[in-house]
This record gives sequence, C-alpha cells and structure tokens, in this order.
Amino acid sequence: MLGFLKRRSAPVDQPHGTTCQWCRTVVPASTSEELFLAGAVLDPVAGWFCSNPCARQYTVRFHVRPPRTPPQGSRSR
Repeated sequence: MLGFLKRRSAPVDQPHGTTCQWCRTVVPASTSEELFLAGAVLDPVAGWFCSNPCARQYTVRFHVRPPRTPPQGSRSR
C-alpha cells in the first residue's frame, strides 16, 4: 500500500444502531422489536425512520405511497 494513502488518525468509532433514512439520526436499536420499542417507523419500501415526521417528509419528497407500519406495531383483526 502506498504510504501517503494510509490513514494517520485512529479510526472513529461508528455509533451502533440503525440509521434513519431521512435525517440520518442513529436509533440505538438493531432488531425490529427494539426499533419498534424505540418509536421507529418501518416503511417497507424505504426502510427505517426515527419518527413519523421523518417518514412523512420522505414520502412527500419521493412520492412513496405504500402504507407504513405504525410505531405501535401492526394491528391485525
């Protein structure tokens, strides 16, 4: 490897969790259950959002229309 391409500083620790698709906020959860408990919203097309406002802004900006799973989980009858 070329010496001038080497990173000289220590690598920065990346936060653990899932990143919101709109605002890039890290939600400190990794499983679906933890994400729902943290208040995250799942959009089946785009992925996870930290809140309903972020999911709404994403759908308005990119004209995405499929229904999202609410933070309380899906309610089947």
